[in-house]
Amino acid sequence: MALRDRVNPRELLYPSNLLTLSRLLLLPTTLHFLGRPERRRAALACLALTMFTDAVDGPIARWRGEVSQLGELLDPVADKLVLDTTAVMLSRTYGFPWPVTGLLIFRDVGILLSALVVISCRSSVTTAQSSGKATTVALTAAALCYVADGPRSGRPALALAMLPFGLSFVQYGARFIRLMRDA
Repeated sequence: MALRDRVNPRELLYPSNLLTLSRLLLLPTTLHFLGRPERRRAALACLALTMFTDAVDGPIARWRGEVSQLGELLDPVADKLVLDTTAVMLSRTYGFPWPVTGLLIFRDVGILLSALVVISCRSSVTTAQSSGKATTVALTAAALCYVADGPRSGRPALALAMLPFGLSFVQYGARFIRLMRDA
């Protein structure tokens, strides 16, 4: 059965998926404030709210018994879009290192392309690795530190975030190879 036949349009109305969609809708406002260092507090609040939706959408889906194919597709795409565009804006305005932004985008494009290959070959969605979730939490903390205090607090938080980031790079690559070998 094709993936498109497994996704029910009513899943859009699940509270967890609405939270994921709200994360995407909050993104333009968040980026607007991130691009204006004089609006640091508004940027901090928007980014925190945007990433809070990521922290609660999964637990809500599991609690309500509404884990869905649509949510399994939307959530990681939203996460990557938010984190990658935030990293670009932080690099432009808050001293976030461009090489890290480049690595993040490279990893996330690779994950998304690999997921598309897996979906087309297996008609199934793979779930996030624990290291990927830890990376999201750690990069969110680093981004919030950069907005709140610039590189002074941001650099140490980013250095810590690079540990799960590197592990996720390896785990996602190994899983893709394993899935393709088994296909």
